[in-house]
Amino acid sequence: MSHNPAFNQSMKTGLMAERISPSVVDEEFGRITQTRMTMEGTTSKVMGMFLAVLVGAGVTWFFGLYSLAFPAMFVGLGLGLWAAFSKTVRPGVMMAYALVQGVFIGGISGIFEAMYPGIVQTAVIGTFATAGSMFAAYRFGWIKVDARFTRIMTFAIMGYFVFAMVNLGFALFAGISVYTSPFGWLIALVGVGLAAFTLNLDFETIRQGVAQGWPEQMEWRAAFGLTASLIWLYIEILRLLAIFNND
Repeated sequence: MSHNPAFNQSMKTGLMAERISPSVVDEEFGRITQTRMTMEGTTSKVMGMFLAVLVGAGVTWFFGLYSLAFPAMFVGLGLGLWAAFSKTVRPGVMMAYALVQGVFIGGISGIFEAMYPGIVQTAVIGTFATAGSMFAAYRFGWIKVDARFTRIMTFAIMGYFVFAMVNLGFALFAGISVYTSPFGWLIALVGVGLAAFTLNLDFETIRQGVAQGWPEQMEWRAAFGLTASLIWLYIEILRLLAIFNND
């Protein structure tokens, strides 16, 4: 009936003694023996992707390859959309995304650091402080990630993404950006808030995945989501600090 003789013997007893097709038996056997998602596995994958970001950023920063920032931004966007919407979990694409985004971060950080010395250090500290605060708020139940919260965040993120793409188009082809307006800091602050609260969705995904025993490959999706949110948060904080320094 199955590839495992011990499993075959157990299937002959009790309620399972009735006739069952071999395909159903194999499917049940695979479900039982499937490796599950764990907190340790997810953490290791997050650290691996974070290391890829650091490598890309470090090489770009120390070798002054700042001109690669904007090509890397578009390549990273494409890889991110591919990884996010692919029905198949693609660890290679996710790691490539982390590396390319690291190049983007290193390039854009170098450009802003040349304009406003010390801004990168402040942005890094701000990113980790905000992420830590969001984790504490989630851990102690100050932020409830329920269906309503998820629905609101989903629509808000989609709306902000569309706005960001439109603004980028105007910046590239018309030379104008909403961030240079008197209300630019307010819009940048909204971006920081959205990125920060998105981390709670990632924390909840990881918690549910481990609690419900999702397949091991889902560790990659969870790690990808958390890494993407942290990158987004850093970029938004860097942009907000640049606006304040420019005023």
